[in-house]
Amino acid sequence: MTAIRWISNQELFASFGYARAIEAIGQLLERGFDPASDKQRTFVNFEHGQGLVMPSEIGDFAGLKFVTVAAENPKHNLDRIQGIYSLFDSKTLTPLAQCDGAALTLLRTASVTAAMLQKLKVAESPKLAIFGSGPQALAHILSVKAILSPAAIAIFARNPESRAELMAGLSEQGIEAVAGTPEMLLAADLIVTATTARQPLFTLSEIKQTAVIAAVGSHEADAREVGSDVVAAAQVFVEELGASLREAGDVIMAIQDQAIAEAALIEVRDLFGKSQANSVDPTRIRFYKSTGMPWQDLAIFSQAYSHLKA
Repeated sequence: MTAIRWISNQELFASFGYARAIEAIGQLLERGFDPASDKQRTFVNFEHGQGLVMPSEIGDFAGLKFVTVAAENPKHNLDRIQGIYSLFDSKTLTPLAQCDGAALTLLRTASVTAAMLQKLKVAESPKLAIFGSGPQALAHILSVKAILSPAAIAIFARNPESRAELMAGLSEQGIEAVAGTPEMLLAADLIVTATTARQPLFTLSEIKQTAVIAAVGSHEADAREVGSDVVAAAQVFVEELGASLREAGDVIMAIQDQAIAEAALIEVRDLFGKSQANSVDPTRIRFYKSTGMPWQDLAIFSQAYSHLKA
C-alpha cells in the first residue's frame, strides 16, 4: 500500500480555505448532483456519547468519516467532537489521504451554509447575529465573511466567558463583534444558530420578518434551535428531504405541530438549477436547516486533496 497523505488543519483552512470549499459545494450541485443519492450516515450510542459513521462516493473518490460526540468533554478540556476522515480511490478503494474529522466537519458545515446563503438573497452587507460561541460559531463567521461583508456581528451565547474568548479571537483577526442584545437580534438580516440547544432560541416576534436563518446545531429528531412559529412563517430549505425527515428536529417537530407541510419543504439542490432561480422570496423569512450529509465532506476533502497534490 502506498503512503497515505495526512492533510493538516493548517492545509485545510489556510492552503485550501473557505472560498474553495464553498465553491466545491456549489459546483457539485450545479453539475446536477442529487443529495438523495448519498449513502446514509449511521449513529452508534456509546456509554458516554455517540459515534457517527459517514460514507459517501462521488466520481473518482470515496470517503468515510468516523466521529464521536461526547457532551461532557469540554468540562475536561477535550473537544466535544473528535474523529478522522479517510479518502479512497473509488475504483480500487486504495486509501489516499486522511485528515482530522472534527476540523473537516467545521470547514464543511460552515462552507455548506455559505454556499446556500449565496442562493437565499441575503443582503450584501447584512447585520449578522450568531447564536453560539464554540468552534462552529467562529467557522460560520469566517465563512460568511468569505462571501459577504457583514455590517455588524452580534454574538448570543449562554456562557459569557466563551463569548468573550470568541470576541477576543475575532479581534485578533481584525473582526469586530459585540455581545448581542434583543434590539440587535430584531435588526439582524442574517441569523446563524450553531448551538447544542434542544429548545428554540428565539420566537417569531423577536426577529425581522425578512431575515435569513441558517440552523446548523442539531441533528436529532427531538432537538431544535428554531421553533414552529418561525417555521410557519418561513420558506424552508433543507439539504435533502429524507435526511431532514429523519434528523432535522426543527423541521420534524414543525410538521408534527402542523406549522408546515412536508410538500412545502424545498430541497437546496433546486436552488442550483435554472428552473428554480426565482423561487426564493426575499419578502419572507428564509430558513435553511442543515443536519450535515456525507457527500459534503467528500466534495470538500476530495477537492482539498486534489488542490494540495497539484
